[in-house]
Amino acid sequence: MACKPEFKPSTEPVTLTFSSDTVYLDTVFSSVGSSTRQMRIVNPSNQAVLINNLYLAGGESSPFRINVNGESGHHFADIQLAAHDSIYVFVEVTAAANGMSFLYTDSIVLLNAGLSQDIHLVTLALDAYFHYPNQLLVIPQNQPNQDIRIPYRVLNGQTTWPTDKPHIIYGYVLIDSASSLDILAGSQLHFHNQSGIWVSSGGQLRMDASNNGSYDNPITLEGDRLEPFYHNIPGQWGGVLGGLFVQRGANLIMNHTWLRNGSIGIRADSVPQGQGPNVTITNSRITDMSRAGIYSGFGNIHMENVVIGNSGLYGFYTLGGTVNADHCSFVNHFPSARNTATIGLFNRYDDGMGSYRYRDLNQANFSNCIITGSNSSEVGFGHGNQAAFNTHFEGSLIKLNTNPSPATYDPSDPNQFLNCLFNADPQLVDINQWDYALDSASQAIDLGIAPAAQRVPLDALNHSRVLSPDAGALER
Repeated sequence: MACKPEFKPSTEPVTLTFSSDTVYLDTVFSSVGSSTRQMRIVNPSNQAVLINNLYLAGGESSPFRINVNGESGHHFADIQLAAHDSIYVFVEVTAAANGMSFLYTDSIVLLNAGLSQDIHLVTLALDAYFHYPNQLLVIPQNQPNQDIRIPYRVLNGQTTWPTDKPHIIYGYVLIDSASSLDILAGSQLHFHNQSGIWVSSGGQLRMDASNNGSYDNPITLEGDRLEPFYHNIPGQWGGVLGGLFVQRGANLIMNHTWLRNGSIGIRADSVPQGQGPNVTITNSRITDMSRAGIYSGFGNIHMENVVIGNSGLYGFYTLGGTVNADHCSFVNHFPSARNTATIGLFNRYDDGMGSYRYRDLNQANFSNCIITGSNSSEVGFGHGNQAAFNTHFEGSLIKLNTNPSPATYDPSDPNQFLNCLFNADPQLVDINQWDYALDSASQAIDLGIAPAAQRVPLDALNHSRVLSPDAGALER
């Protein structure tokens, strides 16, 4: 049997090189771990090196953690490094929950034959308010399906969350009946995986109800990973109930808010016939959702100056109910393939046993809107004669199959489509940077009609649109 060659390290110190002299870890919340960063230690010499010691200068009290050759710890000894070879060191950090926000630093120290070298570690830690669940709802399922488990915490009374620190939500915050939660302008809400806000019957969620915020400096609702890589990664939050779940009899008012990188942005339950909107959204964005921006099951949705961008299935979906959208932009260039239109309007659904069930679509009005995306047609209709199906589009730029087969709609019928422009490029400034403003050559300029502009005389940025209104949420 062959013998392993004897390791003969240099007796003289060797200056090792590093892939980086300083490892910058992304900003983290206190008590929440970071992503892992890696760096490489290289032996550039023709001789083997014995790293006598490799350790964190902060020792066991350091918030940083390192992994060397597959082992985690704070101190390592007698690491063999062959000539022209290298090893990887992986670094993570978890900042202490100490009520402060400050810069954390440490260093990795290496010693070989008396030579000391170091690698600096740096991260910024932010303090936050943490909202943890203390109850669990279990919904039994038939085998072999697993039971649905929803962790939650009940919020009673009239509550206003402070704005001095971000809020981190684990599980669901449940706004109880006759209770309310006010989210003030500029607030930052970060949701852990499978988390959201549940507004139960009789409850109310209000975001910038006092109209003190702005489209450019919105309330933000997003995942709890702060690394830039995660900014546009969908599906990071929103559990089985979606992100914001508005139960039957509950109410959501959302102004100057940006929902991003979740599963379903808003899921709205049904509203009895004759009642007003249970979801009112103004001057807001919903982007990068893995399933749907808004999912309404016989809800009553009112939207003004709203942008819904990039959803894996639907930007807006409704099964029955009512929707009124004035000056909204629905733009779906989701990076993965989808076979659904960004707007889905339905008055029926398959009950799974070969039959349809029906819900009246009382109104679906889209005025002075942009509806576009990467699919050949971005409005989908699913309806039958057993329930009402009332849709109307006016003053809008729409990507649409103008020769449908079967003919479930008629683009030339002014009762369905009035003063609309089909299949033109809206020429938005930069959707990859979430800038949905119109470029100077956009055919959406001056496309809108007066009634919607009079209802919503200012765009999302407070620009007047009363004279020659454009289609979409942002006036050129």
